[in-house]
Amino acid sequence: MDFAAVTAALGSLRTATDIAKFIRESDLSLDKAETKLKLAELIIAIADAKLDVVNVQEKLAAAETQIKSLEADLQVKGEIRWEEPLYWLEHQSGIDGPFCQHCYDNGRKLVRLQGNGEGWYECKVCKNSYETKELRQREAAVQAATAAAFRRERRY
Repeated sequence: MDFAAVTAALGSLRTATDIAKFIRESDLSLDKAETKLKLAELIIAIADAKLDVVNVQEKLAAAETQIKSLEADLQVKGEIRWEEPLYWLEHQSGIDGPFCQHCYDNGRKLVRLQGNGEGWYECKVCKNSYETKELRQREAAVQAATAAAFRRERRY
């Protein structure tokens, strides 16, 4: 928060109050021109105070928005779990995901991945694709079995 803006607003209000007291306490013998001048000064001081208050309100709103964003980021940071090559969110209600590693690491964006249900996923935002360890292990096992079968066939 900008304390200079708050100080300016309070100063403007103080000036307006002082001018209002002067006008109230002045006796009837004051010249009308002097009274009009003091009223004009009062109106300017009140307008300045209003502008200063609006500026403070805008800064408070921006700070509140930033606080909410940081709180949400902090909550995600506490719930996110890395399970190579993907991110998952662990809530009290269960696990959510998977989410794109590239998008989260580069922009802290949780982008849900699309998959085939067998360990292969694609991000529709950054176009990266991911294979889980389990899929790679299954594919390696299939390749090993195929190679073993091929070797057996060649022996006979």
